[in-house]
Amino acid sequence: MSATWTGSILGQLTPHHALDPTLTTVIGVVVAAGAVVLAVVGRRFATTRQLLVGGGTAYATTMLGLWAGVRLVFWRFAFDPVRDAPVVAPVLVGFAVVIAGQFVLPAYLLVSHKTWTPLVWLFGVTWALGEFVLLVGGESGGLFALLVWTVGLLPPCLGVLVVTTGGELLLRRVDLSKPFGS
Repeated sequence: MSATWTGSILGQLTPHHALDPTLTTVIGVVVAAGAVVLAVVGRRFATTRQLLVGGGTAYATTMLGLWAGVRLVFWRFAFDPVRDAPVVAPVLVGFAVVIAGQFVLPAYLLVSHKTWTPLVWLFGVTWALGEFVLLVGGESGGLFALLVWTVGLLPPCLGVLVVTTGGELLLRRVDLSKPFGS
């Protein structure tokens, strides 16, 4: 009996896929591809402001929808979304702004500097976040997962964006037809 009880506690403390791992990966890839397509197509059919505001809003809504949806269907919230709304809503809005920024920054770099490496970054970070928000367990609550992403995982990801985009911009300045300066 104690092994069963311990197992259920370990299951609650260990992050795991709420869905089949393959389905989780497919969802992550589809959402990531959708974000990149939105950025590329959006720059052709919308103003920069429309792309950044509309695309960022759609991106944040999608990611937070995945996060909330998996918890509503397969897990639980450590808070009552209705009763605790005055406290939780501002926190979720803050997370939404940060998550929207994950789309806005690469889309802005694409539109303003015509860089393509931010789209590769957008794909990777969206795929990672998509899989991350579909994990359940190992949380103090559903908001903790968003906090871990925002504070712990996103800053190093932004460092990768800066390095890759900076590298692309530097390579554009180098005259590769004369590799040794002659």
